[in-house]
Amino acid sequence: MKLNFSRLPNSSCRAACSALVFFFGTQLLLSEEKLPNDVRWVRESMEYANLCEQVFQEAVKKIRRLTRAEPSPPAVVVDLDETILDNSSYQVERWKLGKGFTRESWSEWVNRMEADLVPGAEQFLKEMRKLDVRVVFLSNRMHANLEPTRKNLKALGVLDPKDLFLLRLNEADTKTVRREEVIEGTGRMKNPGAFTVVGYFGDQVGDFPTKEKDRFGEFYFLLPNPMYGKW
Repeated sequence: MKLNFSRLPNSSCRAACSALVFFFGTQLLLSEEKLPNDVRWVRESMEYANLCEQVFQEAVKKIRRLTRAEPSPPAVVVDLDETILDNSSYQVERWKLGKGFTRESWSEWVNRMEADLVPGAEQFLKEMRKLDVRVVFLSNRMHANLEPTRKNLKALGVLDPKDLFLLRLNEADTKTVRREEVIEGTGRMKNPGAFTVVGYFGDQVGDFPTKEKDRFGEFYFLLPNPMYGKW
């Protein structure tokens, strides 16, 4: 379609041009504001929510069977970010600023206590408490962020007084070190003592003791996370 503005009065021409600029400018803005697919998938898709709920539901079935035959105190070792806590709002915030992850911005985000719950996480934690399975939150969040992390979980209604937290003290305090403390009852786990781990939960392969494929879905329970990782 060809628009002929020469026949229009100057005022009408200006109005028409302004309308077109507004229309195309709005379309461009909407296009630019569309979130990246990885973040949109987490925040908007039914597939993501259903996958998370499916992982947790299957895990509860497996753990229920394991605890019937396990005489020693059972525990689940659970990562926090993108496993229990949904931090996609942080990703949106950084994207709008045109910036990526930084330790400073991440710490500031954690201290704001605005993370939501991953789909299915609330029911999963309730089921663990019913089974008297101790929840050990083993996360690479820094220990300095423990209190805001606890407060965030409490505000979401999923914190239990018996929950244990093994957050990172320093670079040497790896997940391997902390997992051993859970199993052996050493270090920070000397009191309450050793536990028999009946399930590991995370969103990265590094959240698990080994990479044995046959353990996933049986003893290791992996949540989807397309937003970040070592790939």
